[in-house]
Amino acid sequence: MIRERGDLRMKFYKLIVLMLMSVIVYNYSVWSKENRAFVIIDDKKSVKDILPKLINGAGEAELEENDVYEEDNDGKAALLVVGSGGDGQRFNPNMPDWEIDIVKNPKGKNEFRYITFAWKKKGGTGIQLQLHWTTNSWGHRYHSGVNEKNWNPSIQLDEKLPKDWKVYTRDLVEDWEVEDLDGKKGVMTGIAFSAWSLEHGIWDHVVLHQQEEDPLAPQAVQPTEKLPLTWGRLKKPDPRYWLLNRERN
Repeated sequence: MIRERGDLRMKFYKLIVLMLMSVIVYNYSVWSKENRAFVIIDDKKSVKDILPKLINGAGEAELEENDVYEEDNDGKAALLVVGSGGDGQRFNPNMPDWEIDIVKNPKGKNEFRYITFAWKKKGGTGIQLQLHWTTNSWGHRYHSGVNEKNWNPSIQLDEKLPKDWKVYTRDLVEDWEVEDLDGKKGVMTGIAFSAWSLEHGIWDHVVLHQQEEDPLAPQAVQPTEKLPLTWGRLKKPDPRYWLLNRERN
């Protein structure tokens, strides 16, 4: 009888250990899948927020609600830039309080590695997205079609003009050789939407994120809370303004 009680007690202890181990594994899984994201353009609120911040350029920027990238969780608004002569763009190298660390192993709320964006172009021969960093200034560009202004360095994503919506996810660390060693990192401070020539370029689904998976894709699990973007929050971020703990199926 005593031996049987001992065996039962041992089985009980083993069960408790297995339960604790399962909890630890689950918590690790949730943490490892966390994909914080900073939305630049997605819904009407984000477009209205960024419009007055794009203070430079000869292009004309406006909210677009008819021709939008529909394969995301919003599908209601985009940024349209008319290439009306001159440089045909809207930009700001110093977005208010916008200092974003581009690092190889992002962990903090202000650290990212990937950018996803969707665009299309009507008229002209090319379109470009430019990212301004504290190092190499505007030397971080992507374009499709012809590099009309010959602004380099620039990575060509497609030889053809995107007449229909195209979406891309890019590894900023690999593309621009950022080494997250000994404190080295890229600090992103601004952005440019370059339509270049008539008629116009449109951008949507623009987001920075920590893991490679697109956090705005339809299959992505929605966060419990997604509040409008506030630009002055990056240096002193309020957790409510971040898309946190996006768990994957």
